Amino acid sequence: MRNSSTSLVLIAALLAGGVTPLRALTWAPGWTLPPAANRRTVTPAERTEARRLGDAADSAASVRTAIHAWEKIVAGQPDDPGGWIDLASLRLLEGAAYRQRARDRLPCYLAALQDCERAMATNPEFLRRVQQGQKPWVAAAALGPREMGAMNFWVTGVFYVFRDCLGLFGRIASVRLLEGTKPMLQRMDAIDPAWEEHTSTFSWGIYYLALPASRGGDRVRAREYFDLAVARGGHRTLPRWGRGKYFYKQTGETAAARADLAAVEARDLDDLAGSRSWNRYFKREAAALLGK
Repeated sequence: MRNSSTSLVLIAALLAGGVTPLRALTWAPGWTLPPAANRRTVTPAERTEARRLGDAADSAASVRTAIHAWEKIVAGQPDDPGGWIDLASLRLLEGAAYRQRARDRLPCYLAALQDCERAMATNPEFLRRVQQGQKPWVAAAALGPREMGAMNFWVTGVFYVFRDCLGLFGRIASVRLLEGTKPMLQRMDAIDPAWEEHTSTFSWGIYYLALPASRGGDRVRAREYFDLAVARGGHRTLPRWGRGKYFYKQTGETAAARADLAAVEARDLDDLAGSRSWNRYFKREAAALLGK
């Protein structure tokens, strides 16, 4: 009993910021990485082929091929945020769908976060702010419609790191990073809350589900956002997949979870909006969770 009480006190102190025995997760910010040395003109045909490879990605090998194609593009045109955003999406997919161990997933997720930060840093005011010491979620106040994808995948990357790569004490030590997703989501909503069929609505659900209650986590609000995301995202698989896999699992609503996953598994790829490779992964994952 005494050891248990001591552990609870330690956790409470950690959450309150009074004790930090573990170092919070860090990485080299994308805007500090060396610039590309081989700038060149990227042809429309190269971009078309890279997008084709990304859409076709359905294995560890094919997603690697697509990543290499986008790496060549951003090396040639590092000032184009679109290339970095597409690259970040594929790196997240590689980690989530085609890597099984935390130590293998983490490099994928951190590289995606760096790609998002590189995309954001093509905005001169954002770059000025982070170079002066602002955190990216603070400097995000300078971002606009062009950087929406970068903000979205940055938030997603943080969520994946917390879900897949950090244990209890790692999450405690890095909780301020998770809290940093809130101002990023607020900035997205200030620009366009309906972007990509209200994608940020789903992310708000994840935010309130993942955050400890002592720091503002709230299952009631999470449910409201997940339900709203499903209602708004009729052409997306993510809202039902995420509600079924994450929210209903935590609340123990097994029948509702299976209904969501079955709905995702039954969707036709040609009827869906968004990334074809991500939709393919969500469908496959839903079938696996249903035991098919």
